[in-house]
Amino acid sequence: MKKNTFLKKSAMLACLFLAAATTQAQIEFKVQTEMSTRFNDVNDSGFGVTVFEYYDFETNTFTPLENEAFMVQATNNDENVAGYMFFDETEFILQAAYRLNGVWNPIGFTANQDPYNYDENTPYGISPNSLYVTGQSNVGNDYGGFLYNTQTQELLIALDPEGEASASYAVNDNGIMVGWVDRPDSGGTLRVPSYRTLDGEFHFIPEGQLPTLTGINTINDINSADVMVGDFDLQPFIYDRTTNTFTSYDNPGGADYAGFASISENGVAVGFAEVDFQTRDAIIYHPSLGSQPLFLKDVLADNGIAVNTPDGLLGTAISVSPNGKYITGWLNGPPPFAEGWTVYLDDLILGTNEVSQNTVSFYPNPVENVLHLNSIEAIDSVAVYTITGQKVSNVTINENRTELNLSNLASGVYLVKVLSNGSVENLKVVKQ
Repeated sequence: MKKNTFLKKSAMLACLFLAAATTQAQIEFKVQTEMSTRFNDVNDSGFGVTVFEYYDFETNTFTPLENEAFMVQATNNDENVAGYMFFDETEFILQAAYRLNGVWNPIGFTANQDPYNYDENTPYGISPNSLYVTGQSNVGNDYGGFLYNTQTQELLIALDPEGEASASYAVNDNGIMVGWVDRPDSGGTLRVPSYRTLDGEFHFIPEGQLPTLTGINTINDINSADVMVGDFDLQPFIYDRTTNTFTSYDNPGGADYAGFASISENGVAVGFAEVDFQTRDAIIYHPSLGSQPLFLKDVLADNGIAVNTPDGLLGTAISVSPNGKYITGWLNGPPPFAEGWTVYLDDLILGTNEVSQNTVSFYPNPVENVLHLNSIEAIDSVAVYTITGQKVSNVTINENRTELNLSNLASGVYLVKVLSNGSVENLKVVKQ
């Protein structure tokens, strides 16, 4: 999730390793001590992007952008990125751009845009398959999202048919753009979480319900299974488009406001809670951690990792890698000058392991009707949850092998929790 930018290029940033510890799950926590090291995104290999640099978690080092690039906003597992290039450096006019296979390409403008009259395309996201880049555009006073196809090189500006402002913050492999759309109310305008499909239709969530409180009210991210996260009426939510399930969560610690900023492919959601005026603390959610979001610092503390930041907080968690193992963000303070941090969770969150590491094997995946489970130890029970944490099945077993009938479930991603000899394994299963 990668929405904030600033237009002042800094020198190459030195960084120091502030805190790192190792537990049985090989968890690591790295905080930068230099200003303006705030992160925008991270991928499965720990490759991250700040505003003006690339980052490698293993070596804890930064690399400056290529000369032709100016800023970066998002990356994917192929290390293709969305960012900016100059359109007219003399006039300091930027254009949206992307790096594909190591080569930077300009996106430019549509025929009815005038970059010399403040028309802009602000990039925020790139799809996992690198086919789409998205962000916010304007044509004069009309604001909407843009969708750029890197294969056809077609740039589309998606304006709300009712004429209200909108924006797009992320896009998945299906070309679904997520963000918000304004809707008038008695006090002015109210932002509504919205996504746009390739057929040009805007969809509000939850269906038939508008926010009642003024907040950000947006969809911040979407994964490849069409699961979206954001905030609605000052609370974090997860929406599964496949099952049309909208789940709102409690704000941890009694915070007045919280929201999810990013979601992994296996359902790890991260974001922030506003714990005091202009003071945030990072939050995390996954069904294996419980039914509600937790403060990330508490999860780290439970695993022997101390958060030795100036205020003892983690500020904003802005991105989680697709495999759910890396989380990154920035500490409290003015975002353009904030220090960045990255956490490596390894296999702490159950269900992020590879199948080869599990004591429970299962097939087929994806599954159409029957899921076969084989365990080294006798299986005591099996529970099935949606990716939003709702239990849809629970059976008691006392065998090493069993068959689980999933034919009555809707298509989508499910978490299968297998209890065996006192231990729990979470399996990510795709139901066709």
